[in-house]
Amino acid sequence: MNCRECGQANPDDARYCLSCGSRMDSVPAGEMAESGPPQDRNAYGGFWVRAGAYLLDALIIGLPQVLAQTVISPETMVPREPGDPIPPAEVAWLLVNVVVGWLYWAGMHSSRYQATLGKRVFGLRVVDYDGERISFLRATARHFATTLSAMILMIGYIMVAFTRRRQALHDLIAQTLVVRKEWLR
Repeated sequence: MNCRECGQANPDDARYCLSCGSRMDSVPAGEMAESGPPQDRNAYGGFWVRAGAYLLDALIIGLPQVLAQTVISPETMVPREPGDPIPPAEVAWLLVNVVVGWLYWAGMHSSRYQATLGKRVFGLRVVDYDGERISFLRATARHFATTLSAMILMIGYIMVAFTRRRQALHDLIAQTLVVRKEWLR
C-alpha cells in the first residue's frame, strides 16, 4: 500500500509509513491518533528545548562526576603534555564516566518516567513509534548512537530542526521519538 502523504510503498500491514512516518489509516493530518505518534509537528521536542534539557542533564551528571574525580584522584585533573603516556587512573575515570553516563541516560529513558531529569523539567518524554516506553536495550542503542550524531560535526543533532517528527540521527537509528508530555495519552 502506498502512503497518502509521500507516495512511498509500504507493507500492507504497516501502521506508519516507513519513509515519512505518517499513519497509514485515515486519521487526518493534524489530529491526534488513538495510539502511535502524533501528526502535529508541535507535539515533538524541538532543537532548542532538547538542547536545554541536555545542558541541564550535563550539569546534573557532570558536576558530581567532576567533584568525585577531583576529590578521589586530583592528579587526573591536571593537563598532560602532548606525547605523555595516559596514566591508568585517567583511563579508569574515563570508563567510570562512560558507564555512569550510559546508566543515567539509558536507565532514565527506559524508566517509567521515560525521560532524564532534564527532559522531565522541559516536559519531554522518549517513546517508540507506538508512543510506548522504550526498553533498556533500545535506550542503550539510542545513547551510544548519540556518539555518531556528534562525530559528524553535530549534524546528527541539527537534524532535529529539519526532520518531520523532529528526530535526531540517534532517534532514527533507535526508532524513537521525543514528544511533549501533553501529547501523550
